[in-house]
Amino acid sequence: MRPNRRIERRSLRERMRLLLRDHRIREAREETPKGEAGALEMNVASRRLSICFVGTPWLAVQGRTGGIPKTLLELSRVLARNHEVHIVCPTPRSVEGARAGPEVQLHYAPVLEVRHYPIRDYLDLSLPGVALVLRLVFAAIVMAALYSGLRRKHELDVTYLSNKYVAAPLLLLRGKRTTGAFIYSERNIWPWLHPAPIEGWARLRYKANVFLGRIVCQRSDAVHVLSESLRDAMASHGVDGRIIAPIPNGIDIPQRKIDPPPLSPPIRVGFVGRLVEVKGVRILVGAIQKLNVLRPDVQFDVFGDGPLRPLLDDGKLQNCRIWGDRPREEVLHALRSIHIALFLSPIENVPSNALLEALAMGKGVVATDVGDTKRVLTDGRNAVLCAPDSAAVANAVDVLCRTAGLYETVTAGARELAASYAWEKIAGRHLTLYESALASGAA
Repeated sequence: MRPNRRIERRSLRERMRLLLRDHRIREAREETPKGEAGALEMNVASRRLSICFVGTPWLAVQGRTGGIPKTLLELSRVLARNHEVHIVCPTPRSVEGARAGPEVQLHYAPVLEVRHYPIRDYLDLSLPGVALVLRLVFAAIVMAALYSGLRRKHELDVTYLSNKYVAAPLLLLRGKRTTGAFIYSERNIWPWLHPAPIEGWARLRYKANVFLGRIVCQRSDAVHVLSESLRDAMASHGVDGRIIAPIPNGIDIPQRKIDPPPLSPPIRVGFVGRLVEVKGVRILVGAIQKLNVLRPDVQFDVFGDGPLRPLLDDGKLQNCRIWGDRPREEVLHALRSIHIALFLSPIENVPSNALLEALAMGKGVVATDVGDTKRVLTDGRNAVLCAPDSAAVANAVDVLCRTAGLYETVTAGARELAASYAWEKIAGRHLTLYESALASGAA
């Protein structure tokens, strides 16, 4: 009887705390002038929360790289202005760029981050492949243990889990007396937006990830995704669509306006992303080959590396420089002289970090019209949209190169669109999700 009474008393305290919080929010809204609605979104829309972001088992959360670690870092920095924020992640290989700021508390698990994104599309029974799987298991265990120790020291209101492999043990071992909201963030379109493969190992891996993803979502108080198309795809796989909230990535808006380079030869076209199927590397190679003939004055810069790099190396491409993996700041500096940025996924383009950064820098964006692309980009206004094939991409680049008026329109529209994805606005939407998850959990 005593344990049950303790649970009841703790549940009552939680309900009283939430009622008091809601009362304070209503008072703040009544006292806040209408002109200060923007400040209300970040400062008064919730009480001071204790939030813990749990990163991926692969990479440390730092500004040196992009992707999920960079997104978690920027989001945590904005939220830390008014809330207590913790981050759990692997130990970085270099302290350079690893600082998140004095407001964010970083907790490094005793496992070193990997050098490159490691997931294979095939069964690798070699010694490095087996070692990689063992490292994944070890990293998930030690990160879960570090998080559990953190919970004993801090009363966490919100736990934000960005990887299903780390989320699974935490959610499966979540007890009934565990307070706070658990939010799982699905930031990968695979396997949800991909068709089931035919090959044995690939199909087994696909089915296993769908199953694990469903379990993680069912055990979470809310699920965060980046696009509406991903929400719809997950719902079609059996995830409750009512708990899924689409909130895109954010972007740091440059303090000083970055003017795009004038549209004059040599025109430079850039591609940023991992060299994998989902990024449209085959479309990229075909488009470069066609433009080498159609517009020999165009130069290409490819930033990124991956398993499909041999397609570029063996494609007999002209006027094409392959940069490989470079630090994020070096890539951003090189992008300043780029006229046109390509986003060629055959499945989904938005809202990636690279796309948002290209918009903020006022690039002439050429994107394939797939997934949620049309919900974010408007053809002829802030981008040029085309079919996901190399001929259509080459034609879109050619039209943009020949039409100065169109180039000026889409580059100006790109900067205007990027302003709506400022991290302050996106962080406000996250806070709304956290409050909703806390309220539903208490109920």
